[in-house]
Amino acid sequence: MKNTVLGLYLSEKTAQALVVERNTSRNTLLALHEWDNTLFNYAGDDTPGVDEFVDHLSHFISRNTVRVEQASVALDTSLLFINTIPFESTATREKIYEQIEWELNEYFPGSPRNAFITDTHVLARRDASSYDNVIAVSVRRDVVQKLHRALGKLKLRLDIVDADHFSADTARRINYPDTATKYIALVGIKDERIDVSLVRYNEVESYSYYTASSREKIVEQISTLSKTTNGLFSITVFGMNLDKEILTNIRNSSTVLVEALNPFRNVDIASSVRFANDPTTNPFRYAAAIGVALRQD
Repeated sequence: MKNTVLGLYLSEKTAQALVVERNTSRNTLLALHEWDNTLFNYAGDDTPGVDEFVDHLSHFISRNTVRVEQASVALDTSLLFINTIPFESTATREKIYEQIEWELNEYFPGSPRNAFITDTHVLARRDASSYDNVIAVSVRRDVVQKLHRALGKLKLRLDIVDADHFSADTARRINYPDTATKYIALVGIKDERIDVSLVRYNEVESYSYYTASSREKIVEQISTLSKTTNGLFSITVFGMNLDKEILTNIRNSSTVLVEALNPFRNVDIASSVRFANDPTTNPFRYAAAIGVALRQD
């Protein structure tokens, strides 16, 4: 059964949009475009920034003559609050969310109640501890309202909101099924920041991020990761700020295999997309947008 989905990656500065036709046998990329993001330029959910974003997206859809009704969005982790909190394995859902709310109030004092929407995931255990590490991903409610407002103007239904890092992990799982039996690190390369998750047998064990003031610092951080993580099989890198030069430097300084994530490995690409702007030249830039478009809950 075919199903056409709009996948969006959004950071404060950049918007990526792509359309994927999902099929039980094969997925196909039908259209792709990138522009300067204005959605978050102003406070409120009905602003000139929203209108400009809607104009760009409307033009993208009409120009490519695609019919789409649902949208899935990968938000850059810089727009989110992500925290890992240990809990006793017997902790109730109510207890977990009480603690998360307390943490949010500590980091964002004065924020009104229910200012954030939070999703949680229990990380895979590394040992026989009686504690579970719970990762909490929180997004400001007004960001989601702004998304609903913008997409609603085009009669699009907001289906999924995810962190770009975990959307990229979806792309990894779909395109690299062999890593399901490996212990790997997924690393997102960003402007003065890297996001890192350790994944064993397709179960996320940890997530963290590190600031890096230069490209050299990014390479150093990943080199250290490769040398200090026992049993690591490989490192998979992706991101808007990744390029061939920094990829080469990462490979030269790391002690394990380093792969650039290709989210199109098991995705067909329409000839019109290849002709207009072949995404396979730098495929790692589109990992989050592809991953969130392919995600099915």
